[in-house]
Amino acid sequence: MTDLPDQLLQERRRSIRLRRSSLLKAKLDDIDRPNIKIAETRDELSQSFALVYREYLASGYIKTPSPAEMHFSVYNFLPATCVFIYRSYLTVISTLTQIFDSELFGLPMDSLYRAQLDELRAQGRRISELSALATPREVRWCNLMVFLCRMTFEYSRMKKIDDICIMVNPKHVSFYKTLFLFEEFGPERFYGAVGAPAVALRINMDSIQEKSLEKYRDFEVDGNVHDFFCKINSTMQELQSGWSFYEKRHPMHPEDARFFLESKKDILEKLNPQQREYLANLYPFLAPTRA
Repeated sequence: MTDLPDQLLQERRRSIRLRRSSLLKAKLDDIDRPNIKIAETRDELSQSFALVYREYLASGYIKTPSPAEMHFSVYNFLPATCVFIYRSYLTVISTLTQIFDSELFGLPMDSLYRAQLDELRAQGRRISELSALATPREVRWCNLMVFLCRMTFEYSRMKKIDDICIMVNPKHVSFYKTLFLFEEFGPERFYGAVGAPAVALRINMDSIQEKSLEKYRDFEVDGNVHDFFCKINSTMQELQSGWSFYEKRHPMHPEDARFFLESKKDILEKLNPQQREYLANLYPFLAPTRA
């Protein structure tokens, strides 16, 4: 009998571990009134940005400590961007940000994978990027991340996104490909912003339901990613009646925007005139004063 190729053996072993892992089972006994939402207030955003900062700093992705001890970017000031948070009552204990493509700002991934993203754009595909995923080590066993991912998946379906894209450290590629069925669409490159290598992955929303059904059809409930992501009663269905949540998203409150920008002034210095003008229309305090 011919031995199975190493790659196929590894895939089989990963599938067995996945069956036994109960990654989709919420373990919330020690969490006070667990809730998941889109961050709206300064406190919610501050907690999310601070959590990302702490986890990135601990992982070595932040080389120069920031006095503000928060990690965010210009994309957080765009109305379409969603910062999803999982909370223990009012305390943010996990967070994930979804950024939507725009002609003026593009996506963070453009810094490494512009050619690959432009191929998708040329096909008229709507793309978004997931970034700033952070969960403290002490609550990672609670499986909070998969619930944030489900919310972004549901939101992407509602907004008719064609491709969900991410950049991950090569050591995490196997996890995302095995569990969520991401596909590689860009080679490994060095990402200077975090001082680490990255690989581009994507989910093609046109085929993901069929692919996940094929892989997970025989899995038990606690490991059936297809049912977990694709066979759910949407918590946001009412938002699809008569108007688009994507188009109705509001920019950050001007005073909150001022608060965050004053703690990280280099964000504005990196903008081109068109980008700065766009932000000034959202946040009038950024408009140049006339003599």
